[in-house]
Amino acid sequence: MQGYTRDTIKEDINILASTLRPSDIAEITSASGLSVKVALELGRQGDVCKTICTSEGIPVAIFGSNPTPTKGLGSVWMVATKTFNKVHRQFLKECREGVRELSKGYKALFNYTDARNTLHHRWLKWCGFVFIKQHENYGVNGESFIEFVRISEDK
Repeated sequence: MQGYTRDTIKEDINILASTLRPSDIAEITSASGLSVKVALELGRQGDVCKTICTSEGIPVAIFGSNPTPTKGLGSVWMVATKTFNKVHRQFLKECREGVRELSKGYKALFNYTDARNTLHHRWLKWCGFVFIKQHENYGVNGESFIEFVRISEDK
């Protein structure tokens, strides 16, 4: 099944907020304390926010990059639904180039991932991110999170 990626629209936020994988919901709420919908709306206000859709136009994932207070450092993120599995092979073929696109204008991209979310860990490694530190008491719920980073190729 071929999917496609497009700029995120407001309607995507409502659809995805109610259909995300439980592990992604837990990661958002544990780290930020925000509702999923609010977190996605904030993500949409970043430099880049894209939605991955099935060939039928159903949103199955959302990702982006947002500026941070540190000049040249961007925060990268992605969350998905269970239906994302329908397009994940295509996504894996295209995602390294997508991460390069997200990196434009930044010296590095970083963020934190729930230590229990091994699916995210495999994807991050695939895209060239490196795990740099485990934080045992991170976010509003004091969960274990792993900090990761990827130095941009176009510094």
